[in-house]
Amino acid sequence: MQASSDTMSVRDLIALHKAQMLRANPEYQRGIVWSAGQKKKLIDSVLRGYPLPGIYLHHVSTSIAGMTSQGLEVIDGQQRINALSEFAQGAFKLFDPVADVDAKFPGFIREQDCPWARQNFDGLSADLQAAFMATPIAVARIETEDANEVRDLFVRLQAGTPLSAQERRDAFPGNFTEFILRLGGKPEIARYPGHDFFVRTMALKPGQDRGKTRQLAAQIAVLFFHRRASGPEGACDINAAAIDDFYYQNLDFDPDSDGARRLVAILDKLAQLIQPGRHAKLRGHDAIHLVMLVDDLWDDYARGWEERLPEALDGFLAGVAEGNLTRSDALPGAYWTQYAQWTRVNSDRGDTISLRHRFYQERMRERLSPLHARDPQRAFGLIERSVLFYRQAKRCAVCDGPMAWDEVEVHHLAEHAQGGPTTLDNGAAVHKACHPRGAAQTAALRAKLEG
Repeated sequence: MQASSDTMSVRDLIALHKAQMLRANPEYQRGIVWSAGQKKKLIDSVLRGYPLPGIYLHHVSTSIAGMTSQGLEVIDGQQRINALSEFAQGAFKLFDPVADVDAKFPGFIREQDCPWARQNFDGLSADLQAAFMATPIAVARIETEDANEVRDLFVRLQAGTPLSAQERRDAFPGNFTEFILRLGGKPEIARYPGHDFFVRTMALKPGQDRGKTRQLAAQIAVLFFHRRASGPEGACDINAAAIDDFYYQNLDFDPDSDGARRLVAILDKLAQLIQPGRHAKLRGHDAIHLVMLVDDLWDDYARGWEERLPEALDGFLAGVAEGNLTRSDALPGAYWTQYAQWTRVNSDRGDTISLRHRFYQERMRERLSPLHARDPQRAFGLIERSVLFYRQAKRCAVCDGPMAWDEVEVHHLAEHAQGGPTTLDNGAAVHKACHPRGAAQTAALRAKLEG
C-alpha cells in the first residue's frame, strides 16, 4: 500500500462527487445515515472556519474489455462529502443558532453574528459562497491493488473507541463543565481528583470508568439545581438529553454561587458521615436520594439528624435488600413495589425519581426521628410538608381543592399553642388561604377529617 497526503477544496470534492468519481463500496460501507441536523452542523462548522477531519480515498483503476476506468473510492468521509454536496445543490437551509433552540448551540455561539442563519447555498453572500467552496480539506490518497488492504484500513479507521456521552460533555465550553470535573474527578489531570463522596465514600474510580462518575455528579447537580429553582416537590429528567441541555443552558454557571456552595457542603457532610466500608455499596440512585434528603433537612431541622443518618441509611439499604427478595412473590414488599423496581425501569425519568423519593423520604424520616425544627414557630419542616402534600394527593384538607407546592402550609390538628405535637398524625396540608384560624376552625377541620 502507498499513501500520499494532499488537500482538496470543497469545490473539487463536490465536482468529483457530482461526476460520480467518488463512490462508496456498499460491500463494507454503510449508506447515508447522517440526520439533517448533523449535515447542518457540519456546514455551520465549515462556515465558522472549523477544520474538518481528513478524508481517505482509494485510487481505483479498473480495466475491462480493453477499456480503463479511473475513480476514487471513499474509505472514510462518505457522510461529510455527501453533506457538502447536498448543501451546494441547495438541498437544505442552515440552523439559526438563536431561533432554532432545539439545535442546542452554546451561548457564546448564539451571541456571534451568523449571516448564514436559515440560508441555503444560494442565499449566502458571494463572499461566503466563495469561502465555502475554497475550504481546504486534508485528503489521504491510498494506492493498492489488494482490496483486502483497503478493508483492513477501513476497519482500523473505525476501530477507535467512540467517546462516551460524558467524555463528550467534558469538552463542552462553560463553567458547569469545570464544576462537574471538580466533583466527579478526572485523576489524569492533577486538579481534578474528584470529591471524597464519590471517590472515597462510594469507592468509584473516575480514572477508569470512562466518565460514569462525572455523569453521576452531573445527574445529582442537575436534579439539585432544578429543585432549588422549581421547588422540592418534583424532579426533572436526568437522561443524556436532559444533561446535555443543562450544560448548554448553563454556560455562565457560577461555581461560587450559594447553590453551588450548598451542594459542595452537602457532599462534604455526606463524605464525613458515611464512612467507606461500613455500609453496603452505594449505587447511583442511593447517592441521588441521599443528596436530595440532606438538602431537604439542611435548613429546617436542628443537626441532631446527622448522628442518626448512617444508621438510618443502613436500615433503608437492608429494607431494599429484603424487598428485592420478595419481587417474585404474589404480594411483593413495599421496598420493591415503591422503590427498588423503579431503580430498574425509566430510572432517569423525573416522575420515576419523584415516586422513589416520596417513599425514600418517608422511610428515612421514620428512621431519623425525632426531627426537631430549627424554627419553633414553623414547627413543621420541609419533609413533613412534602410527605403530607403527597399523602393527600396534592389536595387541601380544608377545601379539597388542588394545591401547588408553593401554596402548601401545614396546620396542627391539635393546636401547637395547646401542646399539640409536631407529628404527621397531627398535621394536615392546607392552602395558605384556607389555613384555619382559631379553635373553632381547627375543630371543624379535625371533625371533617375524623368523620
